[in-house]
Amino acid sequence: MQPILRILDANLNRAREGLRTCEEYARLAMNDARSAQAVKAARRAVAECSDLLGLERLLSARNVAADPGVQPEADDVSRATARDIALAGIKRAQEALRVVEEFSQLENRQAAAAAAKARYAAYEAEQQLFVAAPRRQLVRSSQVMVIFTRSLCRKPWPETLKALHGAGARLYQLREKEASAREFAEFAAAFTEQAPDACVIINDRADVAALHGAGVHVGQDDLHPDDARRVAGPAAIVGVSTHDVTEALRAEAQGADYIGLGAMFETGTKVVQSQIGPAAISEVTARVTIPVFAIGGITPGNVNQIASAGGRQAAVSSALLGADQPAEVYRLLLAELGEGR
Repeated sequence: MQPILRILDANLNRAREGLRTCEEYARLAMNDARSAQAVKAARRAVAECSDLLGLERLLSARNVAADPGVQPEADDVSRATARDIALAGIKRAQEALRVVEEFSQLENRQAAAAAAKARYAAYEAEQQLFVAAPRRQLVRSSQVMVIFTRSLCRKPWPETLKALHGAGARLYQLREKEASAREFAEFAAAFTEQAPDACVIINDRADVAALHGAGVHVGQDDLHPDDARRVAGPAAIVGVSTHDVTEALRAEAQGADYIGLGAMFETGTKVVQSQIGPAAISEVTARVTIPVFAIGGITPGNVNQIASAGGRQAAVSSALLGADQPAEVYRLLLAELGEGR
């Protein structure tokens, strides 16, 4: 069985190396704890498989000098970006784990089952790292979330979207309270087609979000964040409306990717549960680690109060959609919030 152990040893090493590459990318390049934890879960499953096969047996079978595939110098490969390196790493790990799973059948069926567990964990980690993490990164880096309702647009909604997209807006929450599920789904399809590089979040309707691979935003009386993600998909961004630090902390503990905090000011866009004002921002941002979007009646005329309270992100609807020059208003909001700080 010595050749089988050599195969297992080589591929377990290959899997560990690939996963470690991905974990470092998740932690230090993407700064994304959730995807880093997903990769770590796969590494733990690999360690379980190795333990079942017996580390001493694997090491005893290792013969680097006699391996015809050994390359004493670095692989002659070309990677254009850190993402390319991490993607190659996760694919290498998945392939290696399939080899381990197959050959472990000859040694230890429990180890084969552990290898399968590790392989599926690597698939989940890949989804988190290359789909969900970039979305979370976009949410963290976006200072303005556009709350988009067609009826609030002064101009035809595609024209409004084109102007905002041209100004750099890449984070949108679609809110269509009066639309039927079918109407909302058709609008979401048209919207995402026109802004394919944007992060789109659907207000309330996790089913509509699931249809289009979008995120979902829920209120205090809507679906639990875990349930919303279960419907919308494991890579979906989930946001939660909050009104105080208690709700903000609970939303973070429940796995929210961001929170909306408000209402900051009087607003005619929706009936608000409470108007808390900008003073609440500093308390909440000091207690949570996820992005906090101030929301409710925010305009270029009062957004400086958000910035003065320590807020660096805002969700804005009427002031953008109802403007004659929405792109200009978007740029003004960025400037007031302190673009680049």
